[in-house]
Amino acid sequence: MGAAFSAVSGIALVVIVTNGFSASLAGTLFAATSTFLILESFALLGTDTGLVKCLPAQLASGRAGDIRRTLVVSAVPVLGLALSLSVAVYAAAPAVAPHLTGDGAAAWMTTMLRALALVMPVAALHDLVMAATRGTGSMRPTVIVDNIGRLGLQAVAVLVVFLADGGPLALALAWSLPYAVGFLAGVAWLHRQLVRRTSSGLEAEHEATPWGSVAREFWTYTAPRAIARVTQTALKRSDIVLVAALASPAEAALYTAATRFIVVGQLFVQSVQQALSPQIAALFARGEVRAANSVYQAATLWSVIAAWPLYLVLAGFAPSVMGVFGGDYHVASDVVVILALTMLLATACGSVDAVLLMAGRSWVSLRNASVALAVNVALNLVLIPAQGIRGAAISWSAAIVVRNLLPLLIVRRQMGMWPVTTAAVRVAAVALACFGAADVVGVLTDLPRALDLGLVGLAAAVYLRVVWSWREALSLDTFASAVRRRSNQHRSDRPEVTRSEALGGQ
Repeated sequence: MGAAFSAVSGIALVVIVTNGFSASLAGTLFAATSTFLILESFALLGTDTGLVKCLPAQLASGRAGDIRRTLVVSAVPVLGLALSLSVAVYAAAPAVAPHLTGDGAAAWMTTMLRALALVMPVAALHDLVMAATRGTGSMRPTVIVDNIGRLGLQAVAVLVVFLADGGPLALALAWSLPYAVGFLAGVAWLHRQLVRRTSSGLEAEHEATPWGSVAREFWTYTAPRAIARVTQTALKRSDIVLVAALASPAEAALYTAATRFIVVGQLFVQSVQQALSPQIAALFARGEVRAANSVYQAATLWSVIAAWPLYLVLAGFAPSVMGVFGGDYHVASDVVVILALTMLLATACGSVDAVLLMAGRSWVSLRNASVALAVNVALNLVLIPAQGIRGAAISWSAAIVVRNLLPLLIVRRQMGMWPVTTAAVRVAAVALACFGAADVVGVLTDLPRALDLGLVGLAAAVYLRVVWSWREALSLDTFASAVRRRSNQHRSDRPEVTRSEALGGQ
């Protein structure tokens, strides 16, 4: 539900910006925020993954007393680097801006970069705190504070700027200040979780580990993530920046709008990954590889159930979908088709990189991410000048394939784990039959938009009926009973799962 809300909020934000402001100003905002997110991911130093890996392992091994020390040794370097980057970006903005958007939008970009720079330390700490709450056993802060709170506030704030006829500075602040609200709420929630751990008798069964040992343990694993985190964010965002620099801010606005619906499907997969990672970390810590593989397969199955229909609809009805961003945005339909079809493969691979990371193979993840980023940037430099946003889509598509197949081969060969089950193949086939048929009819007949919606609705009804009839084989009954149980008990998530829980009690 948090993924659904954040998806709606993200699309609403882009719809407001693309319909309420000029294409050049919209593209400048998207390029500025993409630059900000790449730099913020560098400042985070991979600590979000490090905390999700280390905190559940500490709890699983009776070392709850080391959690506060781990938080300190992770937060201090992040704050120092984020402050340094904030100062550097603020000072360098006038010189960098023309290279990112051209001279015509350089003043807008300078204003936005400086406003975003002021919020960078808070944004980095916000993401760190959210990761810590997941690592100590609860998805609720991520859902309520980040998915609903921060992203919802961003959309509302941007709408207020539009209604007030605000300019570049107001837009940048509307997008960035919700990080501060989320950080304060996240700190309060994390404090409450830590107090609960202490009062419930989960103090360390061992004496607290010395500070130096805690720091070495944490940063030995996390150091590669400092680079890999940047490559992952750059893989998602660098194409927007490159389109603005190599083409124009207006083209960047078209490309950003075209990729928003692709991100919708990713949000569900990412939410599954966020919930999956602490559980797999705890299972690996106890040596329960078979149970970890069962969790991985179940998460992949549920991702396919949710995401494949969306991507198939996007591929078949791209022009109608792009119409929500304004009359001129249908020209970016090719981008939607290319990326939607690529994401079918990516979804079938599941959260394969999270499995590698939770198994402690952060260096391998770094290598894979670096190769994918190199493919993306190299192809962008060649294809964007020649083909514009279509070239950017092809580049990102190739990088997505590399980013998923490399870790998939490693997980299969070295760990004996595999995401695809017979149930997943059956669901994929049904999705192709239902929504693929709707795509063919929609493309061949050129129906009005209202009839397109009816066609998609009919395909969805058949698909849901078939999937629900297989609910036991698909473990959907296990999923539903877990939701009901947690809702009825009103208790916090535990930081670990037993083997029977990982297998859905079967």
